[in-house]
Amino acid sequence: MKQKYMKQKLVVAALAGTIVIPGKAFTVHAADDYVLPTAGIETVLEQCYQSSVQHPIELYLVPTEQGEYSNRAFANIEEEYVYVRSAPNTESDWTGKLYSGNIATVLGVEGDYTQVTSGNVTGYVPTADLLTGGAAKEYAVNQVKETATVTATVLNVRDGQSTDANIITQINYNEKYAVLGEPINGWYPIQVGNISGWSCGDYLEVADNLSYAESKEEEAARIAKEEADKNAVEETAAVQTVQTTPAASGSGQAIIDYACQFVGNPYVWGGTSLTDGCDCSGFVQSVYAHFGVSLPRTTWDMENVGTAISADAAMPGDIFLYDGHVGLYMGDGTIVNAMNETYGIVVSDALFSSLVTIRRVI
Repeated sequence: MKQKYMKQKLVVAALAGTIVIPGKAFTVHAADDYVLPTAGIETVLEQCYQSSVQHPIELYLVPTEQGEYSNRAFANIEEEYVYVRSAPNTESDWTGKLYSGNIATVLGVEGDYTQVTSGNVTGYVPTADLLTGGAAKEYAVNQVKETATVTATVLNVRDGQSTDANIITQINYNEKYAVLGEPINGWYPIQVGNISGWSCGDYLEVADNLSYAESKEEEAARIAKEEADKNAVEETAAVQTVQTTPAASGSGQAIIDYACQFVGNPYVWGGTSLTDGCDCSGFVQSVYAHFGVSLPRTTWDMENVGTAISADAAMPGDIFLYDGHVGLYMGDGTIVNAMNETYGIVVSDALFSSLVTIRRVI
C-alpha cells in the first residue's frame, strides 16, 4: 500500500506508545520520525480486527484528498430514518434518529454496527446504512450544498455581479436561499424561487446545509411545539370574524380591518394562505380576493392596477408598492404587510423603503 494512503496514521496499538511484536518492543514518540516495522504487522492487524470494538481501519487507509470526510459518514437509507441505538443490536433502546442524508462522525465498528456521533446523539447504527470514505466524499460533492442566509434588512438580487446590474427581486433578513456556485468578485449566485441571480456576499452568511441526527428528547420537544403551533392557528381561526360581504360597501377601512386579523401569522415564500403562510404579494392578493377584487400575483404586475395615487392623498386600503415588496396602507404612516420569514405578517413604517407607486383599486 502506498505511503500516502497510510498517512502514518495506522494507530492500532497505543498502550503507552508501545507496539509489542514477539521478541521486540518499539516505543514510538509523537515528535519522532519513524517507519513502521514490516515483520509481524499482520499479527497486530489481526488482533485489532478481533477486538470487541474495532477502529474503522478502512476509513483511515484512504487517499489524503478525502480530507474531512475520511472519518465522516452520511446516512444512506431508503426509509425516512434509522434508529441510533445505545448498543449494537436491535433489542437496545434508541437514543435518536439518523435521517437520510444526516452526517455523522465515525467512532468505531462493532460487528455489523458502526458507532457514530451526530449532533447531540451518540450510539450505534447498522454499517450497511452508512456511506463512508470515498463514498462519503462523493455524496458530499453531489448532495451537500451551500445555503446563504440574508444578514441585511432588505437585499437586492441582481442579474450580474455589480451594483450596476439590474435588480430582479429583493430578499429579506434571515431568509435562506440555495447557493448555485462559487462566488465571483464577492457576489454569490443564488436561487430565489424560480429566479436565479446574484447578491453581494457582504450581506450573506454562507454555510453548508449539513443536517444532524435528532435525539429522542429533541424529537419530543419538536412534536410538542408543532402541536402547540397547530392549536394556536386553529384557535385564532375560530375567533376571527370572517365577513361574507365587505363592510361599508368595500371601504378601504374594511379592507384594513380584515387584513389586520392575520397579523402574527407566518410568511411563506410563494404562499397565498392568510393563516398558514403567504408572501407580500400573496397577502395583498388574498386580502383583496375576500372582497371580490382580483389582483395579479406578483409585486411588479400590481404596479399597474387601479389608479395611481400621490402619497399625500393616500387612504387606508391603498396598495403601497416598493422595489420587490408590497403592503396595504393603514393610515398614520403605517402599512400592514407580510414582511419576511422572521417577522411574518406585521404592521410597519410605510416609508421603510423608497416607494415605486401607490395604487387604489376600490
